Amino acid sequence: MTVTTETINQIRDMKHVREAVDQLDAELIDLFRRRFACMDAAARIKQDRNAVRDEGRKAEVLANVKSLAEQASIPVPTMAAIWEMLVETSISYEMQKWDQLRK
Repeated sequence: MTVTTETINQIRDMKHVREAVDQLDAELIDLFRRRFACMDAAARIKQDRNAVRDEGRKAEVLANVKSLAEQASIPVPTMAAIWEMLVETSISYEMQKWDQLRK
């Protein structure tokens, strides 16, 4: 089942709501897998470990997410908090990968 706003609006029982949520969770995990693959690529490409943490880029990502959340009419503070954790986790992951690649 492809979950779209239109299909969600047609749901009339909790069984189907739960199925839609489960499907969306699976899609989110796949998106996160691909996002972390980008961290693998960044760890491979960056020559300086100090370049892994880029506060300017972090601020840009968080600003982008806040704007996207506002446009989507979903809770901006909550999305910002989730992305703050995601970005910090991504930085930690990338540092570990950077170190592993250069042992």
